[in-house]
Amino acid sequence: MLVPSKFTKLEESTIFKMHVILAEKEAGETVAQALAKTRDKFLDTSEFLAAMDVLFFLGYLDIQDETGVIEYA
Repeated sequence: MLVPSKFTKLEESTIFKMHVILAEKEAGETVAQALAKTRDKFLDTSEFLAAMDVLFFLGYLDIQDETGVIEYA
């Protein structure tokens, strides 16, 4: 997880990337749809997944196992 520091800009941090996901959330979207909407904000898919992991850990989202639909808190 990237955190802001004197070497890492806020815009490059995982915390900022989490905001990108939450700002563009839509009810009933899947992980693939969320990635497609925000792809230009991330360097690669692993950076997107790291932000999703932190959001899940903090309780801001949950993903349905059967459908892959994201449920936002």
